[in-house]
Amino acid sequence: MPKVNFYLLKDDTALARQRFACRLAEQLAKQGQPLYLQASDANEAAEVDTLLWHFTAESFVPHALGDDPALPSLRAAGTAPAVLIGAASTAPAGAVCVLNLTEQAVTPSAEVQAIGEFILNNETEKTRSRKLWQHYKQLGFELQLHQL
Repeated sequence: MPKVNFYLLKDDTALARQRFACRLAEQLAKQGQPLYLQASDANEAAEVDTLLWHFTAESFVPHALGDDPALPSLRAAGTAPAVLIGAASTAPAGAVCVLNLTEQAVTPSAEVQAIGEFILNNETEKTRSRKLWQHYKQLGFELQLHQL
């Protein structure tokens, strides 16, 4: 069963959620964990793609949009980046972690070992996250809350 990590952020902006997801993606990529950043739509996927290039001056996170036409040839050559970004509701093959930027629960594939959920610091988000917590709990997932 996957482990679901809920991250309660200090801020309440979508940008804060995206920036923290980028930091976490960088850490996981350095550990060699293939992951999927699940965006709510194509526009958010493009925003996160841009943010991964610029979120800190000293970092570099190899990544690609999940619908990048070059991705199949990169996979065939064994050079696909560890971080994929997209708005598809299921993680691509090989992803062991999903960082969820959407409002919906993740439906993990058999390969997914961890899910990251991000809670903005406002009551609406906390209420939504409580429902997600209950959903994942009913599925028998291991749950953990991180207050940042």
